[in-house]
Amino acid sequence: MVESIATSVIDKALEAVLRKVSEGKKLSTEDLVVLMLGLFREIRNDIANTNKRIDTLYEMMSRNYEALNSRINEVNDSLIKKIDEINKRIDMINDTLSRRIEDLSKLLGKIYEALIKQATTQRQ
Repeated sequence: MVESIATSVIDKALEAVLRKVSEGKKLSTEDLVVLMLGLFREIRNDIANTNKRIDTLYEMMSRNYEALNSRINEVNDSLIKKIDEINKRIDMINDTLSRRIEDLSKLLGKIYEALIKQATTQRQ
């Protein structure tokens, strides 16, 4: 309430001083003080408006940061899932190749034994 009364008083005094300025009259020290109070009030309003804009920008940046962070996490999770799938495929291929190599080794062992047996049989 006191602030609204002070604002009203400053407004009235400022109107009177501005009338003096428009009429080209000389300003007193009190008039200059009133002009400074009006100027300070305008600066205070500008600062308050700037703070509101900064708060709005900060909130917007926070939302954008959260959205970006969420998207990065989604992409990361997707990549991890794909890497896991590829690792499983590699493991399956490795197991298949290992079995085939074992089978081939057994087959080569049997062929070798058969050749040895045949060579032994032919020598006798």
